[in-house]
Amino acid sequence: MTAGSALLAVWLGWLVAEGSYTLPALAGVIALAAVLVRITRLPADVILLGLLLLGYIVGNRGFAQLMPVPWLPLFPAEWGLAAGLGWLVVQSALQQKLPLRRDILNRALLLWLALGTARVAIDVPRYGIMALRDYAMIYYASFFFLAQYYAAEVRRRNFLVACIGVAATVLLPVYLLFSEFLLFFLTTLTVQGVPLIYLKGDLAATFLAAGSVIIFYAVRGPHRYWGWPLSMVMLLSVLAGGSRAALVGGIVATVWLALTRRWSFPAVQAGAVATALAVTAVLAFSGNSHWAEAKLDGLRDRIVSMVDVNSTQNYDSDESFYKGDNNRFRLVWWWTLTQETWNQGRIFGLGFGYDLAKSFVQIYDPMMGEDFSARSPHSIIMSAFGRMGLVGLAAFLAIVGAITVRTWRALQNRSIDPLACGLWCAAWVILVSACFGVVLEGPMGAVVFWTVLGLANGMTAANADALAEVASPQPQVPSGDREKDATVEPPTGAAG
Repeated sequence: MTAGSALLAVWLGWLVAEGSYTLPALAGVIALAAVLVRITRLPADVILLGLLLLGYIVGNRGFAQLMPVPWLPLFPAEWGLAAGLGWLVVQSALQQKLPLRRDILNRALLLWLALGTARVAIDVPRYGIMALRDYAMIYYASFFFLAQYYAAEVRRRNFLVACIGVAATVLLPVYLLFSEFLLFFLTTLTVQGVPLIYLKGDLAATFLAAGSVIIFYAVRGPHRYWGWPLSMVMLLSVLAGGSRAALVGGIVATVWLALTRRWSFPAVQAGAVATALAVTAVLAFSGNSHWAEAKLDGLRDRIVSMVDVNSTQNYDSDESFYKGDNNRFRLVWWWTLTQETWNQGRIFGLGFGYDLAKSFVQIYDPMMGEDFSARSPHSIIMSAFGRMGLVGLAAFLAIVGAITVRTWRALQNRSIDPLACGLWCAAWVILVSACFGVVLEGPMGAVVFWTVLGLANGMTAANADALAEVASPQPQVPSGDREKDATVEPPTGAAG
């Protein structure tokens, strides 16, 4: 055994020296998973999902581009989903129980998967691999059912929540350092020439906003002394950053908590924001801090640009000079796509594999031509309508409606674990961001969103099951039966 391990280590070292990293990386992942299985005593599929969450939150677009097997165009999300679903099928067969909940959210997601699968079956013969690539926005929803199944067991869901919390914590310094040391991330921290960490700014800010809510409600007792300040720093970094979608998502989560009279998060965060704004304003008006002036100007421009739909305002701050053009970019694309879909496929859409950007580029800037590679219209709502027409749009809006109902019921329930409230609000942060950017169409945002949503729904359902079990009356035993049960017969052959 020892000799075999030594030979394997030498061989893997030789592969690394030759510049071949696939098998050594795979061996490293297997070894890490084996160690974690031994330490945590959790199933390998749960640990694999936790590693995916760490990778996509911290590594973001860089991690998403890694291919474990170079000659097979499957990315980490696809490998993790295949392993998780495969084992879930086996477990369900052994338990003779479907991994589903009888609630509106499960039904809405099953409808989404069924309609999307039917649509892609029509599109694959025409568009081939491109149809399957676009179909990812549908099948990534399967992570919801994995997470929901894992959430039924306390240790499993705690592990996954811990992975999200650790990832968001690590992301905070990475987010602050990425722009300052971009060359290091692009040229040094790489795997086979692909950056291991390459942040998509708006998505990274969205993860920080979602992480701030989860960490706030995950920490208990004395841990609040470090957990709450960390949560505040995360949300302040979003406020100071350039992502409007993440900022809106954080506001929506806060409104949800305020509407249901859960005041701790809104009160603490409002105090932190007010203090930070007051200090920044004092520094800015003193005339001695160009940084403070730039931050205030950038924040003002971002807030104004949120309602400047027609891009009529001028944005002069260094951090927000492009906001007006971003508004026009989205408005033109959404209007062009709406017209094209309505005229060519209003009921069932234009299909997976269809280039949703072709008509937009011709109107917005024909000079971009083949240099424009984006395939999503920067909104999951528009993607659903463009790919699957009114049918797909109705199915996705049904999901949003189901999330709304489940969130309201969960946050209104005072007996529910506060962590479940944090998970529901974190899901809303990502969902709002997905309405204004490329989030659920790719693995970076989709894996995290559907996992967080599955954990929230599974944890809420498990809480309801536990309360129902406690509240259910115990069956009454008739007095005659009690007397019979109390009589102990001597064993056969015993002395009288």
